[in-house]
Amino acid sequence: MAKSLLLSSLIVFCTAIIESSILSNITFLLVVPDLILISSIYFSTLNGRLYGETNGLVSGLILDFITGAPLGMNCLYRVLIGYFFGLFSESIIVTGIVMPMLTVGIATIGKRLMLILISLFYPKINLNIYGFISYEFLFEFIANVLLAPVIFKFLSFFKKTLSIKDTKEMVDNIA
Repeated sequence: MAKSLLLSSLIVFCTAIIESSILSNITFLLVVPDLILISSIYFSTLNGRLYGETNGLVSGLILDFITGAPLGMNCLYRVLIGYFFGLFSESIIVTGIVMPMLTVGIATIGKRLMLILISLFYPKINLNIYGFISYEFLFEFIANVLLAPVIFKFLSFFKKTLSIKDTKEMVDNIA
């Protein structure tokens, strides 16, 4: 599990660097797609609740340090999302096109709801929250949903290393 967690943390760190340094400087993007959210959903649906929580904590801390957000803000909702999608690790198949798009769409809506809820408790902190009825949210939702199958497919190349389950057990569950 340690090897898998270390590799997933490295992937999350690299995607955070890509988001903050490359994608944030592209002028025609209204909002940067949340690549970290997509990869965290893949990790939690692949390995379960505990792994999803741990990956959510690590990804939240990395984001808090890189973006300068209040410490723990990103951790809070990412741990909850990791736990929620980890609950369905036995029933969601992360291959294909429809399930990655559906899970990432639900997670993007959940992320927005949790950020709006967090901003109600901390009104003095500028969280740069935009509502559901906005071009920013629509762009982020569409970008996340369209990128989900591509990122899931890319991460599936590392499935043997990222999975904490035995590959024989994974084949038996599919059959």
